[in-house]
Amino acid sequence: MSIALGRFTKDEKDLFDIMDDWLRRDRFVFVGWSGLLLFPCAYFALGGWFTGTTFVTSWYTHGLASSYLEGCNFLTAAISTPANSLAHSLLLAMGSSGYWGDFTRWCQLGGLWTFVALHGF
Repeated sequence: MSIALGRFTKDEKDLFDIMDDWLRRDRFVFVGWSGLLLFPCAYFALGGWFTGTTFVTSWYTHGLASSYLEGCNFLTAAISTPANSLAHSLLLAMGSSGYWGDFTRWCQLGGLWTFVALHGF
């Protein structure tokens, strides 16, 4: 058994305490520590969805028009899924198998679909 005599008190708040107080503050939209990860992911998902439905065609993967620039409306525009020949490929943007150097090709192959799916859920 051990006995602790005295009290340990911090006189000065460090960066973690300041951030913790700000993140847990009562406000209309509660941020919390999970918000540090979830808010950027939500913005990435929305940005990918708007980019995919506005500019990216699925002509190369499915032979369909799927963007606003090709004449689709809000109900018929969609982000192109990867082609069936790519199976369940993630089409990562970075890494050894990534398409980081050719963003246009990555979008045409269906990379935005997995990007939005992984950042939105």
